Amino acid sequence: MSSHRTARGSALAAAALLGLGLAGCSGDTPAPTTTATSPTAPVLQPGRPGEPNASLTGSAALPSRTGSPREADVRFMQDMIVHHAQAIVMVSLVQDRLADTQVRSLAARIADEQRPEIDAMATWLEAKGEQVPPQAGNPELGSGSHDHAGMPGMATQAQLRQLKAARGAEADRLWLTLMSAHHEGALRMVVQQHRDGTDDVVTQLGDEIHVTQSVQIGYMREMLDRLT
Repeated sequence: MSSHRTARGSALAAAALLGLGLAGCSGDTPAPTTTATSPTAPVLQPGRPGEPNASLTGSAALPSRTGSPREADVRFMQDMIVHHAQAIVMVSLVQDRLADTQVRSLAARIADEQRPEIDAMATWLEAKGEQVPPQAGNPELGSGSHDHAGMPGMATQAQLRQLKAARGAEADRLWLTLMSAHHEGALRMVVQQHRDGTDDVVTQLGDEIHVTQSVQIGYMREMLDRLT
């Protein structure tokens, strides 16, 4: 599948979700949803003084519930805009220095898919009268900032600098490693929204993100195995 066709599909899907959210859903025909499964990447939970750290997976790796379901939906959309924005930055930092054609193709596809999703999430937030993160207009704002250090899967400033300096096969492997972790973080965010939120449009968008990025994680693992 070409990156152009994939990006067009994502744009259409995002537009459909947005239209659903702004126009209102008919109670007669509820939109089908899938159940997002928990990501497999472990999360390190610091132990109490004198106790070892714990490696958590699945729902155990999610933070405790806080706030109302509406707040969970709004927080998901705001945070996912920031998360998507960093993915776009991670592609732009290295795309012209990637050596492997399949890695370059996947990088371009990810950037093309996530831009229309950012636009859809921003419009949803505007329609709800909620704050839109500035990264919706400029993905480079705050990328790697300490303000987002606790967001699952986000690359650190040091990792972004390392990625920017990488070349050739080293860039391929580092980008695949960082983007796989970034996608795993997005999966955790989706699972948390499914647990805490209630908005059908937000849940449906989360479903699409979960399906797409789960498949891409599989691709990236295969590429890493081949390039290692």
